[in-house]
Amino acid sequence: MSREATLSTLGLYEFDNTIFNLLVIPDELDRETLIENLLAETAELEVLYPNPDVLKNLIGVWSHKQLHIWQHLYESTQYEYNPIENYDRNETGTDTGSGMTTHGGADSEQIARTEGGSETDTLTNSGTDRTSSSSDTLHKIAGFNSAALVDQSQDIGTGSSSLMHGKVETDVTQFGKTENVNSAKTYGQTITDTNNGTHTLRAHGNIGVTTTQEMIKQEREIALFNIYDAIIKDYIYRFCLLVY
Repeated sequence: MSREATLSTLGLYEFDNTIFNLLVIPDELDRETLIENLLAETAELEVLYPNPDVLKNLIGVWSHKQLHIWQHLYESTQYEYNPIENYDRNETGTDTGSGMTTHGGADSEQIARTEGGSETDTLTNSGTDRTSSSSDTLHKIAGFNSAALVDQSQDIGTGSSSLMHGKVETDVTQFGKTENVNSAKTYGQTITDTNNGTHTLRAHGNIGVTTTQEMIKQEREIALFNIYDAIIKDYIYRFCLLVY
């Protein structure tokens, strides 16, 4: 069973070494390093377009379409960070504060002055009440053998009484002058403070959602990424037949 001859990118390049002249890549990459590794890794793969002029033009069109992706991939390899930290925050702010302190109090004084005297009036009433009286009482009796009444006896009485009475009334009149003196004094002090300033904060470290060992493992996977390999893989999927 015979095997048909195939033409690889390396074979076309040996026939026409200008097939990569229209290739565009990020400026930070080395052009010769990319081409030499591409030729080596595709040496056994049949090229989709065996015409060197067609392949050259298509490589130019394709690379312009892919350039922004390759550029972004390259920049992702240049990030500066601490591989065992997953939290890094910078904060700058302005603080403005104001406050007011009030000190206050009051003094008060009340004075009552009374000047004057008093006057007393006394009224005395006195006298005697006399009472006299007299009374006659006649007693009559009837005999057992007669219905007529006859005098038996007569009581004659006289009497008198005397009542001494008196009343003393005293009236006191106050007179004079009363003076009330009231004074009050209120004092206070208000102090207003305003504070302005800025603060800068940086917080970083491991917030605990991922262990340090896991971050180290992920960092190793990142280290294995190679931008040259990424471009060569894109070329293989675009311009090589993957049927062996």
